[in-house]
Amino acid sequence: MASDPTRWWHAAIEAGPDEALGLEAGAGQRQRFAELDALAARVLSVALAGQPVATITLGRGRHVPDTAKVTALTQEEAAFCASAFDVQEQQRRGAWYLPTKLSVKAGAVDLPYLLREHPGHALTLAADETARLTAVEGADTIVLWALLVPLFETLLQPVRLRAAGDIFPPTQQKQFWALIEERYRLLGIKDGALEAFRFGGGWHKLDRSGQQQARLDLLDTLAQTDLGQLVARHRIQQLQGLMAGFAKKAKTGTALARRVLTKELQPVASAYFGGDWLAVLDYLQASPHPNEEIITALPEPRLYVGASSQAAGVAAEAGISESEVQAMLAAFLGGGSSMSPVEERAEALRSWWSGFDRSHADQTPGMPPLWGLVDQELMSLSRTEQDFTPQLYRQRLPAAVLERVAQLWETMTLPRHPGSIVSNPRPHQTMADALGPAGEFWHGIGLTAWFVCEGPYSRTSLDRVERYYGKPLAALRAAGCPVDTGFFRELRTAEQMLGPEEDVADRTISTVETPYGQVTFTSGMGHGTRRKGFERVRDLITRHRRAWAEQYLDAYLQHRWRTELEDVAHQLHRFVAAKGRPPTLIQFSRFATTTANHWTGGDLGALYTAIGEPAPAEQERPARLLAGDGYDFARRVYQELGGKPVDHGTWVNDPEETQRQGQLGRLATESLRYLQLQEALGQPPTAKQFGTQRLVWPWPGKEEEGWPVLQRVLATLTDTTPPLAPAPFPAAPGTAPNQNGHDGAQEVLVKGANVPVEIGPTTVQVIATGAPVDVSAVLLARNGRVRSDDDLVFFNHPAQDGVSISGNTVSAELGLVPETVSSIVVVVSIDFEAQSDAVFGPGAMLNAEIIQPTGTHLSFTPEVFNGRETVVVAVELYRRADGWRARAVGQGYDTGLAGLAIDYGINIEA
Repeated sequence: MASDPTRWWHAAIEAGPDEALGLEAGAGQRQRFAELDALAARVLSVALAGQPVATITLGRGRHVPDTAKVTALTQEEAAFCASAFDVQEQQRRGAWYLPTKLSVKAGAVDLPYLLREHPGHALTLAADETARLTAVEGADTIVLWALLVPLFETLLQPVRLRAAGDIFPPTQQKQFWALIEERYRLLGIKDGALEAFRFGGGWHKLDRSGQQQARLDLLDTLAQTDLGQLVARHRIQQLQGLMAGFAKKAKTGTALARRVLTKELQPVASAYFGGDWLAVLDYLQASPHPNEEIITALPEPRLYVGASSQAAGVAAEAGISESEVQAMLAAFLGGGSSMSPVEERAEALRSWWSGFDRSHADQTPGMPPLWGLVDQELMSLSRTEQDFTPQLYRQRLPAAVLERVAQLWETMTLPRHPGSIVSNPRPHQTMADALGPAGEFWHGIGLTAWFVCEGPYSRTSLDRVERYYGKPLAALRAAGCPVDTGFFRELRTAEQMLGPEEDVADRTISTVETPYGQVTFTSGMGHGTRRKGFERVRDLITRHRRAWAEQYLDAYLQHRWRTELEDVAHQLHRFVAAKGRPPTLIQFSRFATTTANHWTGGDLGALYTAIGEPAPAEQERPARLLAGDGYDFARRVYQELGGKPVDHGTWVNDPEETQRQGQLGRLATESLRYLQLQEALGQPPTAKQFGTQRLVWPWPGKEEEGWPVLQRVLATLTDTTPPLAPAPFPAAPGTAPNQNGHDGAQEVLVKGANVPVEIGPTTVQVIATGAPVDVSAVLLARNGRVRSDDDLVFFNHPAQDGVSISGNTVSAELGLVPETVSSIVVVVSIDFEAQSDAVFGPGAMLNAEIIQPTGTHLSFTPEVFNGRETVVVAVELYRRADGWRARAVGQGYDTGLAGLAIDYGINIEA
């Protein structure tokens, strides 16, 4: 039995690596790892010699995820990895614990190469080499996650710890270095390898080039080690953790896989046993647990949708009336209809499509554009884009269609609060999401034709639409419902037949009395072009849209709901396979709420029924606080908060007021989420539940003053009791009121604004919420590029030519900055060491405060980013004539620090 203390691995648990390897060999178990150890050792040797090991290819949004590939494998090694590490192969062995989403730090295995090729910026580049995988597929991802990254992170931990700086107290640093030195000793790495790195070893006495050389010396020392033995010692230490975990759970002689394979041990099982629990048991000379069930394949999803159309046949076969069959179906589905909720919504989408098609077919010059017919845009209350009509569908779609959409998509479930079905403030947006790429493409192509022909401008031309709408077109092809490629050839021909470009201008005519009589002035301002011929292009698009719909619309809608429902069923079965039990309602909601919101009005119980599974609990349906359309309610909130839509004059001449109105508009749109939370919680949400720290509060007292105002407005509009007055907001740890010695009023900047600052001490303090960040500064010459690599000021090079950095604060003695420096750029980047999957987006905000002792106090909060940016240029201090100015920049980079470094000429390669 596994609990027998005479088993070889019991003695190996507490043994040193060499002794444990000897015990393993004596038990005849070492040979099973020979090919794996040889592969890891060879890849390690390639890396230490200065060659790249892996590459990351960034995806294009959620439909095209990032990918990771191990490039250092030989053909034979790649074939071995395909059989041992492929996701589907490991799942066939029962490894259903493999994550469905993963951040793979490929930079860890490329760090030796980067240290040799780009010694000054290796860690920055390595941090950028992280794949955020929304679909874990293939073998390379598992090779990195389970085998290579743990090995390389262990060996290169000294480099990473030194790069972090003195962020830990000395006592803790001593503990860290003691652990690293012991780990190196157990791996058989010679004593002098950590001479310069260890605590008290003189690291801080080395200049920048000395530190770079110390890193290279460490690589050379590792390369001179017997890598085969090093890899084997690392492996046995990983397996000792697995042995200990098994021994702890094997109280009755053996243990269940799901009890032993914790999150820390799952990569070990995948790395060394191909995810095969039976292979683990064979290695440990243990028998399977009586209750162990190795699931090698998941059951095929069975969907209970569409049965109402078969009622007549079932009734005839059973010898009962069709009405009885319909009644039984209604009882099974839990509603008043024999048509499933999914069928009802698919039918509503067909009706919506008819109205949508007619609106585009009837569009003629002189009418307002159809931008707003499909609810796809962000809700904007303070300022509306030119030619955009919010809720245009109210005017252009039949009343019956509007009523049906409002009825079927009026509710939803919040992923974090699945116990209740709450109001949906934007049913037309959820409906458009359910429709997916067909609506995105056919509506988009109609708008493009309008703006090309009628102006004032278009984001693309007709001859480029196939590329511009590449994502929805690819999705339609994947669904088996492609758009005829001949359509795009016809569009190119039609564009050539359009009339010449004509200026679109606003003209003003005024008459003035003079001593010589009346003088008439005509002035105009051009803002785009138009070309005659819209009707021809409209009819061409209508013909192809209707041909596509006749051939594919029914199949496309079925593909939409079937794909989403089958994915939910697959994830539920996978959960059961991994955990040995069904998910709770909360666990189910994590992967099911989007589908439920699309096809069952957020009803998770109805979704369970559609996939043929029993629901673990019933959701509540609290009283709805949001009556009517969310747009209308948000506008009322905006007005009550003091909001006034920004006209063109204010937008041009008063950027501070424009920004304030934008902030009020954001709070008004967020009030819809407040009401959803209040419905779900049964009471108004707290500041933490609502996430007040994510928002900007345009009151003198900021959040402390604005939060109660918003709560009172919402209580009044919903006729509910306002919450009790909250306690005063505590000051942030380590802060104190106005320590800058001035009483200057704060000036809020909008993106692009610039103002003069004094020539003297200046600090830029960055405050970030929602994501961990690093702050750095870049000194640029007149050509917009660094003079040398030393012009990058960061935690490992904290001062340069009058500019220094401490934590999240950049300090500049502007009077001491050399004339050769034209500007100082303050950069904020995601700290991937603290949170590898963080990005700047709706959940991560930042604010930059520029302060001078003379009284200057500027504040800038960039707008919300798209959600892929990991680096932001926050603000810039730059020379103008004989003085300095500050500019609010707010530029994001989705190419990481590497992309920014290329723009500024820092000596690295992309």
